[in-house]
Amino acid sequence: MKILTRDKENVHVYIDANNAPKMRVSPGELFCVETIRADNNFLNHDNPVFRDHKHVMNVLANPVTGPVYVEGAEPGDRIAVTIEDIRLGDNGSEGYYTYVPGQGLFANHYVPEAFPPKTYFCDVTRETVTFYTGVKNIELPAQPFIGTICVAMKNDRTLSYNANKEMVGNQDCSHFKKGSTLVMPVNVPGALLSVGDLHAMQGDGEMFGCAIEAEGQVTFSIQLIKKIDPRYFNWPQIDGNGRFGCLCTVSNNIEAAVRAAVHDVIKRIEIDKGMPFMEAYMLIGQCVKVQICQMMHGLCTAYAYLDQKLVDSL
Repeated sequence: MKILTRDKENVHVYIDANNAPKMRVSPGELFCVETIRADNNFLNHDNPVFRDHKHVMNVLANPVTGPVYVEGAEPGDRIAVTIEDIRLGDNGSEGYYTYVPGQGLFANHYVPEAFPPKTYFCDVTRETVTFYTGVKNIELPAQPFIGTICVAMKNDRTLSYNANKEMVGNQDCSHFKKGSTLVMPVNVPGALLSVGDLHAMQGDGEMFGCAIEAEGQVTFSIQLIKKIDPRYFNWPQIDGNGRFGCLCTVSNNIEAAVRAAVHDVIKRIEIDKGMPFMEAYMLIGQCVKVQICQMMHGLCTAYAYLDQKLVDSL
């Protein structure tokens, strides 16, 4: 199996169609990508905190490994990226969760005072994660997933910290986990896939401003969906693990993100299952579930989904 290592020359922070491929894979081929932590390995026990959000960005946070060139992928196609496995802390590194002043849900008028920065380091190689509550330590189940997965955009260049319809990007959707398949657009030859920002655990919305950030290895396989395929596609789609859904990111408007994600689920049922739009709408209105993935610095992401058993019955 091919492995794209986390060596410095394979790690970058800008998503750009001009980035040279670091590995080439064929559809159906298993391959592995190693990632580094979202802090760009800046934090350690001797240097444990960020001063503020600007400090985070100054260290080029949220690096990704890649890009991977997918053979046969052409603009207008889609790639179906299946997450075969996630292994955190493969190199013995610790994970962390940190409070950064001015970052997170309450970086506003609700909590005007800035609390001092604080970081806890933790073992991310086990099935549970230890939390330090100030009263006693508690163990909670680890839930490994990918925070950031990107393809190159046709014309634009942006930091991997960002997210949009074309690149996908920093979505922080906890369903980017083992057994899930993410359908992404192909905007440039080879798609140019990059991955990073692995998490051991995160609450919906990443409202603390940070997940339990970790290094790790992700094993993938990719299938090509050629542009002549008649199935509906607008926003990125996430299926697997019993879910059938769509993902949407809108700047500074979580309601608009929810509306767009739900609309895409309705359209998938209408077109792929041959159900009239209003019947699909009325059914989904009673059955859809919505997950708020993130609400960080203007990035509002929602994932709308149905039970796969319901979809299979249609």
